[in-house]
Amino acid sequence: MRGIPALSDVRSDEILAHILAPEEHPLPERLEAEFQRVVAAARLIDEYPDERHVVKLMQAKYRMSKTQLRRDIAHAKQLFKTEHTFDWELSFAWMIKDQMELIRECKLKGDLKNWNAAKKVLREMIGEKPAVAEDPRRMEKNVFYIQVNNGAGHSVNIPLEKLRGLDAADLQQVQDALLQPIESDMEAEEIFNS
Repeated sequence: MRGIPALSDVRSDEILAHILAPEEHPLPERLEAEFQRVVAAARLIDEYPDERHVVKLMQAKYRMSKTQLRRDIAHAKQLFKTEHTFDWELSFAWMIKDQMELIRECKLKGDLKNWNAAKKVLREMIGEKPAVAEDPRRMEKNVFYIQVNNGAGHSVNIPLEKLRGLDAADLQQVQDALLQPIESDMEAEEIFNS
């Protein structure tokens, strides 16, 4: 049997239901103390925006380690909107995580109707991929080469811009020159320099 999960493992909608109606949606007893610390941290963050001060006040009240109290403050920022800071990305990631878990559970149960509905909700949460304007100068930034190989194992890299300016007769001359065997190093050097 699996133990009671940590507060960070509890779904956000279950925590919000507990906040709105604690009698109807109780948390496990082990999580109640952590939840009370998180609520206290949220209230203190509204009054004191400096986290170090909040940690000192909570440490005096709860006599716990600073590491645990910082975790509680992080959970408070996830659950409660504060006047000073609200980590939208963290809260949004938490909601997406819950939605992904729902999708996985529905798929494992074979509940295709709710599975498709959950995927639709996730798609609406994430939204469309933002359109990126193509850089009109992208081709200017890159030099493209056409590599021409002849049967003898020689290859020549020709910049695409040079080939674009050639007419059909000049392209034929380039092709004929590449297909001719090279007889000396001077001739190879001359071809590469041209």
